Amino acid sequence: MILVAAAETAFAALLKPIMDGGFIERDAAMIKWAPGVLVIIFLVRSFGSFSDQYCISRVSRYVVYDLRTLMFDRMIRLPSRYFDQHPSSLLVSKLVYDVEQVAVASSIAIRIFVKDSILCIGLLSWMAYLSWQLTLVFLVVTPIAAIIMQKANRRFRKTSEAIQRSMGWITHSAKEAFQGHRVVKAYGSYDHENERFEQANRDNRAQSMRKALVASVSVPLLIFFAGVTVAVIIYLSMSGVIESLVSPGTFVSYLGAILLLMGPVKRLARVNEHLQTGVAAAESVFEVLDKPIEETGGSMMAGTIAGDIEFRNVTFQYEMTDNNALRDVSFRINRGETVALVGASGSGKTSIASLLLGFYRAQQGAILIDGSPIEDYQVEFLRSQIGFASQEAVLFDGSIESNVAYSAAQIDEKVLAEVVEASKISVFSDKLPDLLKTSIGEQGVRLSGGQRQRLTIARALYRCAPILIMDEATSALDNVSESQVKEGIKALSAERTVLIIAHRLSTVVEADRILVLQDGRVVEQGTHRQLLEMDGHYAALHVRQERGELESTDHNA
Repeated sequence: MILVAAAETAFAALLKPIMDGGFIERDAAMIKWAPGVLVIIFLVRSFGSFSDQYCISRVSRYVVYDLRTLMFDRMIRLPSRYFDQHPSSLLVSKLVYDVEQVAVASSIAIRIFVKDSILCIGLLSWMAYLSWQLTLVFLVVTPIAAIIMQKANRRFRKTSEAIQRSMGWITHSAKEAFQGHRVVKAYGSYDHENERFEQANRDNRAQSMRKALVASVSVPLLIFFAGVTVAVIIYLSMSGVIESLVSPGTFVSYLGAILLLMGPVKRLARVNEHLQTGVAAAESVFEVLDKPIEETGGSMMAGTIAGDIEFRNVTFQYEMTDNNALRDVSFRINRGETVALVGASGSGKTSIASLLLGFYRAQQGAILIDGSPIEDYQVEFLRSQIGFASQEAVLFDGSIESNVAYSAAQIDEKVLAEVVEASKISVFSDKLPDLLKTSIGEQGVRLSGGQRQRLTIARALYRCAPILIMDEATSALDNVSESQVKEGIKALSAERTVLIIAHRLSTVVEADRILVLQDGRVVEQGTHRQLLEMDGHYAALHVRQERGELESTDHNA
């Protein structure tokens, strides 16, 4: 940057001897060496410009790389409650768009600010050397420029923040429409989704135009006032009011310096737009980076836990809700025992699984694993001791085997074969062209609902953990497939503590014990037969489901 600024200042300075010596006096020495000096000046400028642009681009991309790496690492470690309150698409927008704006401020804006500031200092110094009186006249525009920039600053920051928010909503509306494209097609809601996206897009356009208006007004105003000052300087020079400009070379050199100064002044006027955009984006980025990550828990790492689970008077409420998800819940699960949680939707079944996995902390009561409070365990260790199959078949773009052995440093072929057989994945994988190495697409889009669920079951089994949580893990399977998968799970979980969360009661008939939840409370517990004999909530659920199955069978017949 210094080389570029020095070369341009040298060019303006060289105009004086070229004009006086070369054109006026026709000095042979000047005519001989002036072109060579010009070539050297432009060579130095070209080298400096190349180094400047390449190096600052390298800095820019490393800023993007580092910030995105830091942000992604921080985002995936944020507490579950943060994701409950912030749509994932808005986080993606911060990761992609906001970081890029910070990079602009840390590269292009800084490059312009540093290089053009040096150039302005060099040119102004030469102008002051030629005529300090005219240079003072030229600097009259400085206070005017400061006022214009101060006014523009506030508007740039405000509109930049609004643009970032609108970009987040564009990402959000697009992501929802793309992920739910089957529902969009099934309901023919193209116009509705177009309207949602258009509203976000329209808001982004409006904010961008406000920013463009400020930029379009502020820079021409500065150039206009600078132009008026130049006109005054030319008048003073030609009228002889200022005696210092005695030679044509001096005048041409001074005027050349002014003309060369216009470019950096214009860029410096625009740099504020980039800086304010970057500052607003940096606030958004560092807001995420400054968020506290999920608590790591205690220091207990017991090697392998046995699998005893106890809830003691646990009460839990999600943030931003008024009702308790769990109310004074108490139960015990012994190691190697299979216990089922049943109840209506919203009764608190999944909340129990979330608490066991450390996604949330209970407000009251205690949760014990092998007799020790769950808070005493290191969270990562605790989760490594739990195999979890969620009710949502969350899969990743990749092969079948990479999803089953998810997070494993190296695939254990023996364990993989066992869980593939137990979850009956082989029923469909054997028919695929690449077998277990077949790519399943985003969210397993190339598989059926039942096939996706089998993969999540296999993933939970592959972990070989002492505790297994199955949250509606077989809800997408038909009765025959469910029976086959249940047998496979039973064979691989003989010595494990198994917690089954189910809405369909046929899934839990063979459980050692069944807990019935209603409105966040355990209202009944016992075996399938004992609960039927009680003729209470469970029996009522059983009757309703049997009646529904019979009606469905009659309808199909």
